Amino acid sequence: MLRNMILATTAAIIFPLPTFAAEFTFPPGSAVSGRSVAQLSAEWWQWAMSIPPETSPLRDSTGANCGTAQQGAVWFLAGGFGSSKFRRTCVIPANRPLFFPVVNMLYYPARGNDTYTCGQAKAAAALNNESAIDLFVELNGVALQDVKRYRVASDKCFDIFERIQPEQRPYKAYPSASDGYWILLKPLQRGRYTLKFGGRYNRESSAYGHMVQDIEYELIAQ
Repeated sequence: MLRNMILATTAAIIFPLPTFAAEFTFPPGSAVSGRSVAQLSAEWWQWAMSIPPETSPLRDSTGANCGTAQQGAVWFLAGGFGSSKFRRTCVIPANRPLFFPVVNMLYYPARGNDTYTCGQAKAAAALNNESAIDLFVELNGVALQDVKRYRVASDKCFDIFERIQPEQRPYKAYPSASDGYWILLKPLQRGRYTLKFGGRYNRESSAYGHMVQDIEYELIAQ
């Protein structure tokens, strides 16, 4: 859908945003630096679980910790654990793709559960995602259309704690699996942007069946 061009201004410099909403994301099924969205989703969870709670970007209410443990060609943005509503400010590198979940689920075995299979982890992670509603992604007020097209499930299981130093890992948590709605945002030029994303599940379940995500970032690309 053709939309009016929106202008973002920082320090008297004007940066045009895409005319078409879909232009600010990579299409579903894309890969960056040889990694698929499914692979990136596993890496995102390993990143999230490798950071102590006191500095976790997922628990951070201001965005002060958004740069913690970032590495590689893709910058990870956090949502929150469980139902979350956050307004954050984050300084990000310009010209680097951004990756984040709109809503998603993760399942991994409890300590000592050696009978848990990869198939069971994938099935458990998928349960709530069929019921996802009110999904939204907006960049400077421009909405991404049909967010449900961006659903991605783990194609291979992984160990959620793999990125933690071996001597500090709680245990080997293979097989872990995730399922949800993941966005790979195209690199942003220098400037300020407002990114909003979220949604909710609508399933009668004790396992986050009514989880809600409502996240807003002021992104400062430099």
